[in-house]
Amino acid sequence: MLLRPERRDVQITAHRGFGEQHPENTVTAARRASRFADAVELDVQRCGSGELVVCHWNEVELVTDGRGEVADLSATELADLSVEDSDWGIPLFSEVVEAIPASVGLNLEIKETGVVADLLAVLETVPNDVVISSLHPDPLWRVRMLDDEISLAFNFDVRPEANFETATTLDCEYANPHWTLCFATDLVERAHAEEMEVHAWPVDSRVLAWALARRGVDGLIMTQPV
Repeated sequence: MLLRPERRDVQITAHRGFGEQHPENTVTAARRASRFADAVELDVQRCGSGELVVCHWNEVELVTDGRGEVADLSATELADLSVEDSDWGIPLFSEVVEAIPASVGLNLEIKETGVVADLLAVLETVPNDVVISSLHPDPLWRVRMLDDEISLAFNFDVRPEANFETATTLDCEYANPHWTLCFATDLVERAHAEEMEVHAWPVDSRVLAWALARRGVDGLIMTQPV
């Protein structure tokens, strides 16, 4: 069972469907993570046959028994692979969303502008609360151009000042920093002053979860339920 930190209002997001416990970004990971998490984080990209699929990696050999790039393989070929020696392949985005109850939120990470229009079209029929996140500003700019209401999150890396400027310019509701930045900088206080929630990633231990909760973060993007 997931042990929540002391602050009961801290949101728990399952990173890749608790990818350290389940075959990451698969239908079964999303379904199982939904039992414990407030939201599920998924990576969305386009495959070679044009559909939106869920996978963090561009090269499938990094997570499956296959070879090649997601952008070159069809949805059928991706589904036939084995993710982390499981019986589950790389799934269609629509299949994963169907496995997540409407009461559980979606944190959808994107890396390219080319998926934005199709993703927003699919989300028109999705009842879940949705946040679109990225480490790159261009996809989020594209989302903002097409939809000025959907919630955005900027994922902070090793350039907190530049990242913070991007997040405020995009009018993001969420600042999602690597957890180290929550302790090494005043990012938490600055984000709260700008009325942005702070959701730290990737959190993989109970001790770190408690420390971040005490630091004042609003959410934990966790790799496993600890």
